[in-house]
Amino acid sequence: MEATPVIDSRMQDENAILRSLLEGTATVTGKHFFRALVENLAIAVKAHSAWVTEYVPATRQLHALAFWSNGHISEDFFIEIAGTPCEKVIESTEIIHYPNNILRLYPQDILLKEFTAQSYLGAPLLDDAGRVLGNLAVFDTHPMPEEPHLLAVFKIFAARASAELQRLQAEANVYKSEEKFRRIIETTGEGFVLMDKDLHVADANEAFCKMIGYPPSQIVGRSPLDFASEDFRQFLNVNMAELFTNHHKEFEGTLVAKSGRSIPVRIYGDILKNDRGETIGYMNFVSDLTRQKKSLVLAGEVQRNLLPRNRPKVKGFDIAGRMDSCDEIGGDYFDYWVDPHRPDSRIHIVVGDVTGHGAEAALLMTAARAIFRLEASKGGDMANVINAMNRQLVQDVLDTGRFMTLFCLQIDAQADQLQWVRAGHSPALLYTPGNDTFTELKGEGMALGVDAAYPYQVHRAPAIACGQIIAIGTDGIWEALNRQGEPYGMDRLQHIIRKNMHRQTPKIVDSVYDDLNRFAYGVKRVDDITLVIIKATDEAPCPWDWSI
Repeated sequence: MEATPVIDSRMQDENAILRSLLEGTATVTGKHFFRALVENLAIAVKAHSAWVTEYVPATRQLHALAFWSNGHISEDFFIEIAGTPCEKVIESTEIIHYPNNILRLYPQDILLKEFTAQSYLGAPLLDDAGRVLGNLAVFDTHPMPEEPHLLAVFKIFAARASAELQRLQAEANVYKSEEKFRRIIETTGEGFVLMDKDLHVADANEAFCKMIGYPPSQIVGRSPLDFASEDFRQFLNVNMAELFTNHHKEFEGTLVAKSGRSIPVRIYGDILKNDRGETIGYMNFVSDLTRQKKSLVLAGEVQRNLLPRNRPKVKGFDIAGRMDSCDEIGGDYFDYWVDPHRPDSRIHIVVGDVTGHGAEAALLMTAARAIFRLEASKGGDMANVINAMNRQLVQDVLDTGRFMTLFCLQIDAQADQLQWVRAGHSPALLYTPGNDTFTELKGEGMALGVDAAYPYQVHRAPAIACGQIIAIGTDGIWEALNRQGEPYGMDRLQHIIRKNMHRQTPKIVDSVYDDLNRFAYGVKRVDDITLVIIKATDEAPCPWDWSI
């Protein structure tokens, strides 16, 4: 039997598989990403085992980044590729599929023999120049028939694995370079601060003194908290013990110069010990990020200017939204599109979330906003707008492994129903004070940028009446963690909405953000946060009597 570039036929629901894989890997990076990738992939395609590897050309070996097998994760081991189907994947740089009888073709493959494998599917991980980085593969103890639709799924996640592997390799190269030139930096332009075991400054080099504008006599003996911004001081106060008990710490913050100027910095630190292993101090290299951050800050200002500046005025509805990025720029998005023919009665409310955050996510968000507004201005059905938006985004992002979730809600003050399109995004919440219940505005819909041919549909429900509240948010809210690693969760979000239901929507939005900040006090946010609240007012139909 010859290898053929085709895919598993046991796929029951392509959309469910994609959604499972996307949700399982969207919020993690590095080794956690690879673990989540192979686990979700194996479960989704019902394979016994899945793995993702890095190819080592010098030894013709594969280094396992993550290997999931029947519920167990292994990693960081090597295998020889000679006499294995992975060798064919590496050498052909193509997807290779053996539906059955794999051991007849590769009787010497120790791993396949150990698990009595019958079928195999593998894809190469390629860099931007087409060079082989590794492979992504699944094998099973049963036949794996052909199925064309799964090919697209496998390609997407091979592309995502490749992108993450390239990112990690780039980081590793940067790290090696930093280590190589660290001694040079110590004696030139990088700030250096030595603290004693009681966390007071014992010494600071000229570069650090120049950075913050104080002479050594006004720095030595003081706490580093004295030079931190309010937010950074809060972070340091809460995390001081953890930061200064671990080796090789790296974190960012903001210092305040003598002139009052804010200085974004990245701090690399380590524990200084004597020959008996006792801690005698802490050394920290402080890099001024002002130049690096300047362009990002400018980009952040541009991005914020693209967000709605004013609350929309739609008869019968009170609407407010807010987006906070975890970095200078982010990948979350919300927008209001007011029907120019009925500006006071019909509006589209859009909330989106691009995978990851930072510059790349922000660029994709900006493109998505422009595409949506262009398509919406043409009029027509909401599903047509999202379909056109998806087709364009597929061209832009498919090879990068990125995608975007989106929820688009249409409110029409003259209609008796809500309409929405859901594209892989978490359902909106509908709160009804009359019976104190939350329901979800659900509906099928794949994330944007995955499948150009996917047909999005409009979902409908009865129009909301006075007092009812709709909340559309991004997962940065309910997935935010506190210092104990506990997620904020949907229940807490619902509690804050219920508690503030009598207030205007800007106050409801701010109440959620305030509660979230209290919950995650001292924890650096790792995801953007967006929330839009829509509340039907007294001008809307009111079928119940209820009081606060």
